[in-house]
Amino acid sequence: MQSARYQESHRADRCNSDNLTRKQREYYRERQKMKRRKEKRRRRIRSIVSSLEGICLCLVLIAALRYVPLFGSRGSTEGFSGTLARNSISPKNGAEAGLLWGEEKTEETLQESESGKAVRKAEESSSQVQSEEEKMEEEQSEAAMPGGYDFSHPVPPSDPVDNSYFDDAVFIGDSRTEGLITNTGLTGTTSYTYKGLMVDTVFTKPVIRRGEDKVSVMEAMKTTAFSKVYIMFGINENGWPYNDVFIEQYGKIIDAVRETNPEAVIYVQEIIPVTNHVSSTHSYIRNGKIAEFNRLLRQMAQEKQVYFIDTASAAAGPDGSLPDEAASDGIHLKKDYCKKWLDYLKSHTVSR
Repeated sequence: MQSARYQESHRADRCNSDNLTRKQREYYRERQKMKRRKEKRRRRIRSIVSSLEGICLCLVLIAALRYVPLFGSRGSTEGFSGTLARNSISPKNGAEAGLLWGEEKTEETLQESESGKAVRKAEESSSQVQSEEEKMEEEQSEAAMPGGYDFSHPVPPSDPVDNSYFDDAVFIGDSRTEGLITNTGLTGTTSYTYKGLMVDTVFTKPVIRRGEDKVSVMEAMKTTAFSKVYIMFGINENGWPYNDVFIEQYGKIIDAVRETNPEAVIYVQEIIPVTNHVSSTHSYIRNGKIAEFNRLLRQMAQEKQVYFIDTASAAAGPDGSLPDEAASDGIHLKKDYCKKWLDYLKSHTVSR
């Protein structure tokens, strides 16, 4: 009787399922998929929970095994004192605690704790000696630098000098440096500058007159007497796609100067930014790229142990860009700002 009723109900379900529309069948199939996904998710969660339980159990067992010597016999005192030392508990308190934890030989515990204390003192004294040796090595490395100077920082402020300080100096750069010389009246210095000059053409472009001929800047340096060099490049190279090429070529200039005069004081000047208008409208000059160049120049100065001057501080505004009134074209400084630039160089010098 029950079998007949089941068959009739099952037949009715089949009839109803045959009468289902396509959309309903898709709906039921989607429901089945969702159920299967939920079941998979439950199984996954259960497996994760079981794994976590296993890990927690292992950690508990490890912790328990670590402290088993506390409840052992005489040999447990060594493990006990070591545990106390690791947890910064005094040996005396540890020995007294041994009375509570069932230790019988508290005097032996105290003796072993005292020996552990002596070992710790010996380790502390050795580490102190090691730190003193490291300090001496640092002092020796600083002494190896000229005057113990820290080349990772820009040149600090110093007592201002007059124009005669630059009589034995050579200024190397592009049209910006050319404007510095002409607008400030530095007649006693040597200026190897040229419009559009860059860190690569300084070796190849003949722009310095020698008699009836012209030679490159670095070639002219070989026949020039100097003791200081001021270098600034980076505006014309702002469109270069690879920063490392710029820094590599810049480093070659420093190497060439040192080859000509190893005792020369070399100043690498920070690139002065441009106005916001130029930075946003120029075809390749960007203040963001100038900031990247300056960061790399500062690193290079530290590596090659030359003096880095943050000349941008002399002209830049509060937002880090060149004020609009500082340059008629937004790039080349006017006379007043060239004087600010020179005054900054006069008040940031080093003595060797």
